[in-house]
Amino acid sequence: MIKKIKDDDNAVSISVGTVLMLSITVITLVVVVGSFYTMMDRHERSVARDQFEIHGNDLALQISNIDTAVQITNNYGGKAENISYQFSLPAAIARHQYSIELSNSTREIIFRSESGPETEVKITYVTSTSSVASNKVYSGQDYFELYYDANSNLIGIR
Repeated sequence: MIKKIKDDDNAVSISVGTVLMLSITVITLVVVVGSFYTMMDRHERSVARDQFEIHGNDLALQISNIDTAVQITNNYGGKAENISYQFSLPAAIARHQYSIELSNSTREIIFRSESGPETEVKITYVTSTSSVASNKVYSGQDYFELYYDANSNLIGIR
């Protein structure tokens, strides 16, 4: 039995099988790597939100402490002139810079990351004597300061 060369397709099936296996391997690898990057991005946003909540709650507590100190001083006949709280925050959280906004209208501290709106965190603060000056500061400074301005009865950040 002599086979003709043009009727012999054994080599073709080996080539097709190899190309299919290579294609399936490459597609699987691309899907796995893509899933890994998506998972890491979600984790990064989650870490940023957690850090913003921690720092925001600390700021809300310090705003309330300054307000309480002003209230106690005023109740006992004194006048609060200079109350401030100096603190430091990291220059970047989850590899992104961010802003801190104090909003008097909504009574919130708003952390916003450069990475997008998914990482925005709003923390409510409570004051009874003083108002809070609406202001926005950006990360990158060594120190920030919450301060009380006796002339305007406002707590601000700089």
